[in-house]
Amino acid sequence: MKMKALVSMTVLATCLAFGQDQDVSSLMAKAKGSKGTPGDPAAQVKVGTMYAIGQGVPKDIHTAMDWFQKAADQGNADGQYRLGAMYDFGSYQHQDPVTAIKWYTLAANQHFRDAEYRLGKMYEQGRGVTKNDAEAAKWYLRAAEDGLPAAQFKTGELYELGQGVPKDYHAAMTWYKKAAAAEQQHGEAEFKIGYFYQEGLGVPKSDDEALKWYTKANKDGYILAKPAIKALEK
Repeated sequence: MKMKALVSMTVLATCLAFGQDQDVSSLMAKAKGSKGTPGDPAAQVKVGTMYAIGQGVPKDIHTAMDWFQKAADQGNADGQYRLGAMYDFGSYQHQDPVTAIKWYTLAANQHFRDAEYRLGKMYEQGRGVTKNDAEAAKWYLRAAEDGLPAAQFKTGELYELGQGVPKDYHAAMTWYKKAAAAEQQHGEAEFKIGYFYQEGLGVPKSDDEALKWYTKANKDGYILAKPAIKALEK
């Protein structure tokens, strides 16, 4: 339970899109809207996040979900994603993977990349849906194409293993390089690139290139890189 709560907060505790000096009351007013108007959905997401993590207001999961619901009902992809995450990670009594899938799908259909990635996870794990590696790969690939580094790395793994997609070392290397380029200090992606060069998987074999990438991975703290460097230098 503690781990689920930690993961949930990791998903929700993103940087708010407004400055710390912005008046909370004016944000609340914007979120509530005027008489006869539903309120600004982006503001509703911000207020929901504030309540979810207890920033500037007392932490209140129920109130957070109410605000995310308001934004989601207006078709806001961020609100749909965050509402899905609340159901996904089981904030208190609210765990409901089937409902999480519903909201993730609505957000993913708007190319909200975090929702696409979570859908990939749900299909890979069989949570709220029947386990389906091909469907998982589809959503991971969409998130990767939409620029999410974690999804780019995961897509590389799928092509390396042939999980939900045909095994293709060249494609795997392409996605590992995208992950390494998109997210600086992605030690695991750098290590994978080094390994592919060492073994000649999808690229010409090159110990020099392998050493270069292992060294980057080691510098970025990936623990398997140091023994790989020592083995190459023997």
